[in-house]
Amino acid sequence: MSLVPTKGRPIVSSDAKEKLKNTGNRIKDVIGSSASSAKGVLDAEFNRTRADRVEKVHEFSVMWRSFFIIVVSSAAFFLVGFFFKGEWTYKDFFYNMGCNILAMFIVVLCLDTLVNRNRDSRQRRDEARKIMRHHRVIAPDIDMYLVRKNMVITPSGKPVRKFQLQSQFTIKDMKDMFGSSELVSDVGISKIRRYAHFQSELHDDFEKLIESVDFMFYPEIADAAMRFLNASSYGEAALDAVVSYEDTRAGTRSMKTMVIAMIREEPDDGRFVDANPTMKNIYLVHQMISDQEKALADYIRLVKALEEMDPSESRKNEAVDYE
Repeated sequence: MSLVPTKGRPIVSSDAKEKLKNTGNRIKDVIGSSASSAKGVLDAEFNRTRADRVEKVHEFSVMWRSFFIIVVSSAAFFLVGFFFKGEWTYKDFFYNMGCNILAMFIVVLCLDTLVNRNRDSRQRRDEARKIMRHHRVIAPDIDMYLVRKNMVITPSGKPVRKFQLQSQFTIKDMKDMFGSSELVSDVGISKIRRYAHFQSELHDDFEKLIESVDFMFYPEIADAAMRFLNASSYGEAALDAVVSYEDTRAGTRSMKTMVIAMIREEPDDGRFVDANPTMKNIYLVHQMISDQEKALADYIRLVKALEEMDPSESRKNEAVDYE
């Protein structure tokens, strides 16, 4: 596009008129992009500031600074040209300076918008694919964790819902956690010990996920994984203590036997603050499992939403139907 000054009024091309006409709409689209991008998020109720929006704010600030520099530079050239004799009038100078500034601003804005949108789209796809690659590794450990967790919180005589994500269970439901695991691969090992092993494995998986992905576009998944990590970290000491009860004796009695009796005798409305030190560890493990369930349910829900946004990334045969 060129603006050729003549004596009097410069000639403005039809392309320039069309671009000037659409400038308002282009600027509105760019400014509103962060709001409209909410349609592509996994969880609309996630209220924390997203890293990609912070980047967009920075980019707009840089763009406006560039525009200010362009205006100042044009004004400086105008003042230099003003003191040289020529055929142009004041009107010609101001009109041409305004048109050139606006034309340059439109070009910069359009190019910047196209480059940023292409870059953001590519980064979003790359992040989604990286998350899904990690999920392929994490998924088997999730399945094994769920089976062991549900065996711990299901008393003998009730069917174990192996892949149940969230459940309503009480302290008394954990009374058989020291019993042998029902799985052939766990033969001779207690339920609580196998749960401790696989929750530790899943903790390491989520830790690697957090460290490997920036989560600029999907921070909801990072938040769910972090909540699982926090629950595991806060309950780790109590879980180690409960596992150790298997091999500990209090005088002539086994700690395991004593703890099972305490769990059976615990009132339905029992509270952590009223429990003895041994039972406090059981309450902490109960809370740990409850928090892990919520975090894991959110993680799986968000990953499934991510798969639906990019069907090419979804598994053709889902191995497990989570409850």
